[in-house]
Amino acid sequence: MRRFAILAIVAGASLAATAHAMKPGLWEITTQMSGGGMPAMPAMSDAERKQMEAMGIKMPGAAGGAMSVVVKHCVTKEQAEKRQPPQSDEDRRQRCEQKDVKTSGNTVTWKIECSGEQKMTGTGSITYQGEESYKGESTFNMVDAKRGPTTMKQNYSGKWLATSCK
Repeated sequence: MRRFAILAIVAGASLAATAHAMKPGLWEITTQMSGGGMPAMPAMSDAERKQMEAMGIKMPGAAGGAMSVVVKHCVTKEQAEKRQPPQSDEDRRQRCEQKDVKTSGNTVTWKIECSGEQKMTGTGSITYQGEESYKGESTFNMVDAKRGPTTMKQNYSGKWLATSCK
């Protein structure tokens, strides 16, 4: 479950970095995830929970509960100029590919397919609110051998923090 959640976060964060009117630099991406069929997270010690929260991850307490993640992501000038989302190591490992990317005004929509160890498909959209913020949503579908079909929904927002990523 954690692997699926992290993969979905990475895929969403990578797509969120699409440079349709974005400033290069340090961005903060906040993601709220929920989904039917998602099992409860395994029990964690207080130390493990604090470690996750220090990384910007607020874990749910019950099955299907929302999980909140805040990550910082650096968008280089080159990435912003290419108007292409940077691929993370996890995207490459999971062989995630964006398809049918379309831009209409300040909104970008896409489909994504991951053919690696954890196969999944999804759709999403981002609407930019100037070059320093955006909001979006996505849905990811996968089939787990033990749990069957699972759908995860994400709502996310991004805000530009600084020119320097240091």
